[in-house]
Amino acid sequence: MLADVPFPWHQIQWQRLANQFQNKQLPHALLIYGNKGLGKSLFASRFAQFILCQAPKKYLACGICKNCVKAGEGANHPDVIHVQPEEGKRHIVIDQVRSLSSFIVHTSHSGGAKIVIINGAHNLNLNSANALLKTLEEPTSSSYFFLVTELPGSLPATIRSRCQRLPLIAPPREMARQWLTERLPKEDEIQLDRLLSDAQCGPLLAIDLAGQDLSIQRNHFLNKLYCLAKRTITPQSLVAIASKTGESLILGHLQLATSIVIKHLITQGKFNGSDPDLKDLYTLFAQNETPTSQQVIWLMQFYDEVVDARKQMQSGANPNAELILETLIWRWYQLTRPSTFKE
Repeated sequence: MLADVPFPWHQIQWQRLANQFQNKQLPHALLIYGNKGLGKSLFASRFAQFILCQAPKKYLACGICKNCVKAGEGANHPDVIHVQPEEGKRHIVIDQVRSLSSFIVHTSHSGGAKIVIINGAHNLNLNSANALLKTLEEPTSSSYFFLVTELPGSLPATIRSRCQRLPLIAPPREMARQWLTERLPKEDEIQLDRLLSDAQCGPLLAIDLAGQDLSIQRNHFLNKLYCLAKRTITPQSLVAIASKTGESLILGHLQLATSIVIKHLITQGKFNGSDPDLKDLYTLFAQNETPTSQQVIWLMQFYDEVVDARKQMQSGANPNAELILETLIWRWYQLTRPSTFKE
């Protein structure tokens, strides 16, 4: 997949960096950030290949020279080092960062640049972040640091200030759908839309989700959402289930379910959806005594809260994902309390 980079939604940022590099203005450190499924790590690896390429074609690496082959997918170029938490570990530790100093100061094997790619840079602990800061403050010539993260706000401000920010933005839905259709030709439009919704328009995450049994996972959560409304489970138990599934996916499930229930309450048509658990949720609202117009208002307010939560998760801040999810589940619990339906 590395050879497909830059993806269509990378083009603007890629050309900007390529111009900077060709004009010898590429910054020493880049902070590459964005939501899951946008190809941030692939972007960094492919651009490292472009920097090292011996015969670049305008804005792209040639893909066939010795350096390109060594920096290609599954290969290990001696002038590129990837750093991420070690297997079974949660953080990038100080010894990993200290080893970068010797890597940077040694002469390049290819006679060109030396590149450090830190994947999941938000996993730096305090000590490793301080060690990295010292390295960033004393850059060597022809060395580049690419810090890749979904949570830029988790990095110390001192590190962020040493980097040029490079946000990767989710593509327009139509672009994402077209790209996904070419790679998942067996999926119908409804399933593609569900995948994109659950992946927050992150095409690569959508592909990963397609390889999982997402419909079973989604229906299980919707069933538990219905059980919470019926008071057969507690909010705490649903929070525990949601946390195991992942905040991003759960927010997608909540947004999709709420929008479908609102749509059918407004049209008051027969529910023709294929998901039985969505039908149960719709029936819960359709058969209660509260005026439909009032229910729609409450649900639209809840929908807006879910949308805002997803925006927070995608922001450059450092949101408390678990607290956001817990708050929304408690809001649903309050929204569906018996007294609400009688007002």
